[in-house]
Amino acid sequence: MWMPMLLICGSVYAESCWVVTKNEDFYDTLEECSAASTEKANWALKNTPMYYVRPMCQDIKMGKSI
Repeated sequence: MWMPMLLICGSVYAESCWVVTKNEDFYDTLEECSAASTEKANWALKNTPMYYVRPMCQDIKMGKSI
């Protein structure tokens, strides 16, 4: 399972950055996750005063021992 995430920065300083995700949006493939994350990143850049937004995906191991 893949979870979409965004790295969002309000300015050029690293202290203004944070990672945003929802723990209910999971995708079966990296491609689906990347498409969803990119769509959300584009929305954030157009509709918020963010300096930098980067889409990301995290592989979530569900039901498997680590």
